[in-house]
Amino acid sequence: MRGFLILVLAGCLLGAGGCKKERPAGIVTVSAGESRAAQPQDMKALGYVGGDSRSAPAPPKPSAPPPPPPAKGSPAIPRKLLRTVDLQLEVKDSVDVAKRVEALVNGMGGYVSSSNAQRQGELFVYSLTLRVPSERFDQVLNSLRSFAVRVNREHQQVEDVTDQYIDLDAHRRTLAETENELRGLLAESRQKGRKADEIMEIYRQLVDIRTQIEQIQTQLSSYDKLAALSTINLELIPTEAAKPVADQSWQPADTLRASIRKLIDFLQWLVDFLIFAAIVLVPVGLAILVGFLVLRWLWRRLGRPFRRVRRVSPQAAPPPAPPPGGGAAVP
Repeated sequence: MRGFLILVLAGCLLGAGGCKKERPAGIVTVSAGESRAAQPQDMKALGYVGGDSRSAPAPPKPSAPPPPPPAKGSPAIPRKLLRTVDLQLEVKDSVDVAKRVEALVNGMGGYVSSSNAQRQGELFVYSLTLRVPSERFDQVLNSLRSFAVRVNREHQQVEDVTDQYIDLDAHRRTLAETENELRGLLAESRQKGRKADEIMEIYRQLVDIRTQIEQIQTQLSSYDKLAALSTINLELIPTEAAKPVADQSWQPADTLRASIRKLIDFLQWLVDFLIFAAIVLVPVGLAILVGFLVLRWLWRRLGRPFRRVRRVSPQAAPPPAPPPGGGAAVP
């Protein structure tokens, strides 16, 4: 009996399994009790190709994020170098060399900022200040050396003002941003009709900041010009060979003429003095003499009684009588 029941249960189980329908490969379960036709991308995602199951491919690696943009900072500023050279040259002809130096500097894109010529006898000593482009500075310096017979002095000085330039430029940009904010605040205050005192205070701050910006901009422009054009202080001295043996400027006729002119000047001065003495000194001297004589006569006339009184001397008092006893009188 027990074996019969086991056989019946086994048959029921087999029949239930045969009645169950097989799910097609194209149906994908979306949610409990619902299904839809599988799309190709769904099948690929599940690893089905042509009804065959395959292992799912590894998910693609996420791409690296793009590098962040560089932080906005101050622009790159080239080095600001101020070069100055003091150069003294001995030349055969200072006038000719001065003309050649001016032509050289103008041809290189520079200019002569100052020129001074001083005569020494028959020759000239030149002092020139040259401004030449920095990129052609060495070329101009070599050309100047080639004009000389001998270089007496050469002193170069380089000053680096890059740090000062960067600090000033950063300060200028900060002030410019503050100026923009104040401009916006000023416009907003006018639109909202705020008090005149508040508007004028903002305006005064705006004017002060604009003044500072202009001063800094002027200094930066000065640094730019000094860095773009280097300075050469040039002195041209004639050589001993260029000086003449004898002084060609000596002229005996000029010496004679100068001597006669000095003699005439002396005679004119003497005549002027005599005229001055006759008109001024003689009357003044006579007046002084007359006054002196009058004072002398008065002194003699009025001072005679006083002299007579002084001549009369008082009578001498008799000596005291000696005391009795013959002793000396005790005063």
